[in-house]
Amino acid sequence: MSRMLAGPGRLLLVVDSLDLGGAERHVAGLAAALRRRGHDVVVACSTRGALASSLEQEGVPVLPMTRRLAKRRFSPAFARGLRRLLSGGERFDLVHAHVYAAAAASAAAGLGLGVPLVVTEHTEASWQGWGARVVTRWYCRRARHVIAVSTPIRRRLIGRDGVPPEKISVIPTALPEIEPPGADSMEVAVKGNGRLAGVVARLQPEKGVAAFLEAVARIAPRVPGVRFVVVGDGPLREELVGMAGRLGLRGRVRFLGFRPDAREIIRHLDVLVVPSLTEGSPLVVLEAMAAGVPVVASAVGGIPDQIRHGREGLLVPTGDPVALGEAMLSLLRDPAYARRIGAAGRRRAVSDFGHDRMVSRIESVYRAVLAGRSGAGLAPGEPGEERPPVSDLRPPSS
Repeated sequence: MSRMLAGPGRLLLVVDSLDLGGAERHVAGLAAALRRRGHDVVVACSTRGALASSLEQEGVPVLPMTRRLAKRRFSPAFARGLRRLLSGGERFDLVHAHVYAAAAASAAAGLGLGVPLVVTEHTEASWQGWGARVVTRWYCRRARHVIAVSTPIRRRLIGRDGVPPEKISVIPTALPEIEPPGADSMEVAVKGNGRLAGVVARLQPEKGVAAFLEAVARIAPRVPGVRFVVVGDGPLREELVGMAGRLGLRGRVRFLGFRPDAREIIRHLDVLVVPSLTEGSPLVVLEAMAAGVPVVASAVGGIPDQIRHGREGLLVPTGDPVALGEAMLSLLRDPAYARRIGAAGRRRAVSDFGHDRMVSRIESVYRAVLAGRSGAGLAPGEPGEERPPVSDLRPPSS
């Protein structure tokens, strides 16, 4: 403890895997940044992923604990592997776990060992049934401190999971610098003439891509020069491709699949659409903002912490393809308005969501925990609780 309080410490970051998801990229970027600041950092995961080799190139060891991915479940094998690591010859000052499976395994692994645990909650956990909620409440009680990446997650932790407010800090995610191998070298798949709007998401129900397709079907005849893309893969791909065909969009919407160069594709968009039904604090929004690309997004999760309606983007009610389409149309028909929105987003991404600032705030949590303090809650000046009513989330008339 004294070593940690005096300077760099030995940290174990735990995550389900190092696949290309938002939480995983957050952990990889945090681990690399902490190492550059002099900390001795190790990342443990149930299985490796695309980001593992990039982290190892940064000098951060990656230790897979099992042969099977642990996701949205408690894995005894994951917990046993972590316990062997924590109780072996290598000593850690602190464990920082991210995402349900990693947090549950870390809490179980640390029983009786005295290594303090910090947990970051990345989602509103709408998928959780009764059993998973019991486990979440348990590992939150075990944790010395809980970080929420958005204010709705903080509200969920207090109201649903019974976490004392003083035990929670809201620290929004920021854009990590680390990227998977090959991300910068791949040819961008969307170059061409005309304007471009699209979704970049895993194709699963909570991402709301079906609403995007319905919105495109409504507005495509009114913007004949605009192309639309869906970047990402997942269990709903065939269903969504079929839906696009039934809506008459086969020639207007391209499904590009999984792309390691998705960040570069975002820079070529005229509008990024985030039609999610539930969210944490999505990195894809920050990527668009940093590139000056205007965003149309559902007013859900941590997105209203990132963009303010009518200023850095346009927010619409969740699952409303009519409102989604009208918001897209207002930006596609008015390039000057879109440029103003995009420029405001770029300024906010730099001023309020810098990676160094996020890492410094997380380090402050570590110091507070190791000093025996509960840490600060929602700090003044962070993205706040006030949001416009959903009924007010309408774009300017087109």
